[in-house]
Parts: sequence; structure tokens; C-alpha cells
Amino acid sequence: MAALIHGLCAFLVPGLAFAGLWLGGPWLFMPLAWTSGVAVALDFLLPARQGRAAGRDTWASAFPTWFIFPVMAALLLFALFQVTARELAWWEWVGAATAVGVTIGGIGIPAAHELVHRRHAFERGLGVAIVSLVLYAHFRIEHVHGHHRRVGTAEDPATARFGHSLYRFMTISVPGEFTSAWELEKERLERRGMKALHWRNRMIWYVAGQAALVAAIAWAFGPAGVLFFLGQAAVAIQLLQATAYIEHYGLERGRSARGGWDRIEPWHSWNSGHRVTNWTTFNLGLHAEHHRWPGKAWPELVDDDRAMHLPYGYPFMIMLAMLPPLWFRVMDPRVRPAPAAPAPVAAA
Repeated sequence: MAALIHGLCAFLVPGLAFAGLWLGGPWLFMPLAWTSGVAVALDFLLPARQGRAAGRDTWASAFPTWFIFPVMAALLLFALFQVTARELAWWEWVGAATAVGVTIGGIGIPAAHELVHRRHAFERGLGVAIVSLVLYAHFRIEHVHGHHRRVGTAEDPATARFGHSLYRFMTISVPGEFTSAWELEKERLERRGMKALHWRNRMIWYVAGQAALVAAIAWAFGPAGVLFFLGQAAVAIQLLQATAYIEHYGLERGRSARGGWDRIEPWHSWNSGHRVTNWTTFNLGLHAEHHRWPGKAWPELVDDDRAMHLPYGYPFMIMLAMLPPLWFRVMDPRVRPAPAAPAPVAAA
């Protein structure tokens, strides 16, 4: 029951987004106000919770993640109706796109992150459906088969290098993740004796499905609807990239004596035990254990004390990341350099 209540906390932000779209005007900024104001304050005021899991993985804990997709899809559809049927000022249009983008990027994508790791195809499909709402379906392939294998290395586009700003990181990660997903899918098909341009290529299906979604929006809501859809997707993708940036900034795996990469350890991720961060993101802040045991469901994750720990919760850290001088001042002194590889043994 505790895990169910914990999971239902994620629906607070979508509720604010629906209310803001209905009321219009300044109320459109309620999700942003929560994320950048109230959530930050609560993460400061409430003590971090370390070392305890929310509970066992049951249908009750899985149910909130299953229900995220219909809520996100309904929110996007409702927003499209609102912005194309009403006369909105430019700032209201921005507020609506921000409300939807912050909600899908801050709540929907963490749920998708949980779902794409699940054993059942139904749940993985829900995860892909969520990220498709922001044109990022390839996340399923690159994250599971690329990032989890190459995290903390120069081969991983989703690991932020020491000294890179968020904006420089995004110029690497956004195109790099798409390219990586294509290459991973191509390798998978080649192992099965198939060419990349094969009907079993999931990347082709993802791109086609997302193109069909954009076409449907254009048909139903016209150019204004497409512009709004792309705007909210841009907000969500920026939030996804900011989250990826803070999760591994500057943490690199060293080289082993055999020339490969060291094994993934807890100190290759930044953890956050801040309560509001984890209440609304399905324990996304407990990132170190997720990388060591990707199959663990979100209620079973604990805060590994060997991980690197963020000084603040995700909402405030993301705002810091958007201001590179402040980010470097806070984070650079905390980065632990990768351990050096053992010296090779001289031949007898």
C-alpha cells in the first residue's frame, strides 16, 4: 500500500496541468511553479530518506506506471483542443506548451524509464508509447541496450563529460542517442542475418509511428496544432536531457588491466535521496542501484551509500544545470575522478 501511495504522488503534476489548461491565463504555469518552486522548497525542508525501499514490486506499485500513458495522452489531446480552439496570447501559448512538456518530461518519461526495463512486452510498449508523445521512441533501444552498457565511458552519448555544460552535452546527446539506437538495432538485425532496412527494424517502426502521429495532429488541428506539439516535445526533451546530465556528470569508468572498461559501480551515478524528487519520479533519484540492477522495480530501489550524492533534489539541480557557472561551482569540486587502471604486469 505504501508503494501505491508513493506511485500516486506522480499524478499531482498532471492534475495541475489539467487545471491550468482549463483555467487558462497565469494558471497555465502551475506545473512549472510546482517544479521550480514548491518541489524545490519541500526537498530543502524534508530530510533526505536514505537506505530504505518503498516496498515490494506488486500490481499495486505497477498500476501507477501503467496509467501514466493514458493520462499523458489525454493531457496532450486536451491541450491541443484548448490552444487551437481559443484565442491565446503568445505567453499563454508558451505556458500551455511548458505545462504539457514539463509534465510529460518530468513525470511521463520517468514512468517510461521504469516501463522499458520491465519483462512484459505490454509494459515495454507502454513505455515506448509515452516517449513517442515527445518524438523520442528510440529512447527504449538506446537506454536499455546502449546507456546501461556504456555508462561512464566516452562511448556513451548520455554521460556528461566533466567540464561540459548542459547545452554542450545536449549537442552530443540528442543526435548521439538517435544514432546509437540505429546502430544498436542494425547490429541486432545483423546478428540474425538481416539487413538494417528490414521490416523487423524497430527504429523504422518508431519513426513511422511518430510521423503518423504528427500527420494525425496536422489533419485534426492544423499547423498550429503541429507547432504546439513540437513545442511541448522540445520542452520535454530538454527536461529529459537535463535529468540525464545531472545523473552522471563527470563520473567516468576507468580502464581495466585488459584494456576494457571497469565494471559499473555505485560511484558511477549521482544519487538523490530527496523525498519529493523520488515521490514524483518513481524513485528515479536512486540511480546507482538502478544501474547495478536494471531489472529491479522502482519500489525495491534503495539509496546506496557508496554512490555519489547530489547536494540538492532533482528540481533544483536541473535549474543549476541551466546556469553553467553556478553548476560548475557547485558540482566540479564534488566530482570524484575515475580510478586509474592497474599498471600492466611486466613479462617475465
